[in-house]
Amino acid sequence: MQYVRGNKGDFDLWEKMGATGWSYKDILPYFKKSENNRNEKYRKSGYHGTDGPWIISDTAYTPLAAVVLDAVKELGYRVGDINGEEQLSFHVGQANIKNGERWSVTDAFLRPAMSRPNLHVLVNAHTTKVTFKGKRATGVEFIHGARKKRVRAAREVILSAGSIQSPQLLMLSGVGPKEHLQQLNVSLVADLPVGKHLQDHQGIITYPEYWIEKPYSLTSDGINGWKSNLKYKLFKQGQIASSLLDVVGIIKTKAADPKLDLPDIEILVAPFGLGFGDEQSVYDFVGFDRKFIKDYKYSEFLNRHILSFVPFLLHPKSVGEIRLQTTDPFDYPLIDPNYYDDERDVISMVEGIKACAQLAETKALKAIGAKLRKQTVPGCEKHTHMSDEYLECVARTMTTTIYHPTGTCKMGASNDPTAVTDPQLRVRGLQGLRVVDASVMPETVSANTQASTVMIAEKAADMIKAAKL
Repeated sequence: MQYVRGNKGDFDLWEKMGATGWSYKDILPYFKKSENNRNEKYRKSGYHGTDGPWIISDTAYTPLAAVVLDAVKELGYRVGDINGEEQLSFHVGQANIKNGERWSVTDAFLRPAMSRPNLHVLVNAHTTKVTFKGKRATGVEFIHGARKKRVRAAREVILSAGSIQSPQLLMLSGVGPKEHLQQLNVSLVADLPVGKHLQDHQGIITYPEYWIEKPYSLTSDGINGWKSNLKYKLFKQGQIASSLLDVVGIIKTKAADPKLDLPDIEILVAPFGLGFGDEQSVYDFVGFDRKFIKDYKYSEFLNRHILSFVPFLLHPKSVGEIRLQTTDPFDYPLIDPNYYDDERDVISMVEGIKACAQLAETKALKAIGAKLRKQTVPGCEKHTHMSDEYLECVARTMTTTIYHPTGTCKMGASNDPTAVTDPQLRVRGLQGLRVVDASVMPETVSANTQASTVMIAEKAADMIKAAKL
């Protein structure tokens, strides 16, 4: 839900990599087109849209937002709009929220168009393949109501199944690495590096954690209490209306790649601890081993006031891959994220954790009685607490996905052997088929991927309309 666009350099890099027409100056109008930002200061900055259908609003609920912003200023970080002139900043989180509820792209774009005669939405349908006549996409096959059905395309097939299922669907349809498809006896339509170049933002959910003396954070009793429920039902306000993130920051540590000149860490500030519900909620949320959950004593978090951080890696050097497990479209694909295959990723993550821990020495956090939790992460006992070796162990033990997969149908120039799509998002070597989702990103962005994915869709819409004309 967090609305973070990325760094200007991200998109200029896309263009340098062969994605012509995707520089920052080219895509900024598409960010603004969809956006209706409710922050009055941001609306006047020239960087934000004010009349788009997608409502973006400030999300901070607890007093911890102001405390953390004071703390980062003490450490010399800039406080300001991370989607504006300078991205290396901290600001009160913004998200697609309207009246205390998520304002999804379905709410903003799809529902208002449901009455159009040229739109038909079919639910509970599972697409199984794209059909071809030679090198031209002719439609899709899908299962609906236990029956196989087919839809023919008059002009184009637009594939928007996301960075996991778009490559899966292409490979099931014969578009992918030749050797891999031959192993599964899939008839080849086009030999392309589909599923390669998987990039994902990996991070550590709520570490480090601070015990705080002031009753400023969200707690299980506070969220589930009758007062919170009544306040939400009557006014769509209160703890239940929180996005669970008060502040977002983008930093460039000493481990950042000097060749990219981009930030390497994003920090999400959470006014709660991961175990503020119970041990089962920890398991459901991140899937940690149950013994790890017990040994780390997440039970201590229950109804305690906690401030915690989510540092995550913005530009991983480690690259993964999506492959087919079988030719059954109902079987999950094989997902190999390949986290920390490159040692530089671990070094950046260690620096990100250290940046969060530095806040313990600020006057702002000391004023609320904030103290770093000293519990040793299970499996890391042999290392000195908070040493680089210890933090590397923490990273390798507690890292999980931030659910930002990109790049598996990467766009690029016609002479780029690693590209699946061209700058018009057309699948290379084929006709009548485009991919429009986060999988086309040539390089992942310095941000949560939601905003950039919507921007890609806005720009694609203009491309599709122009082709029709």
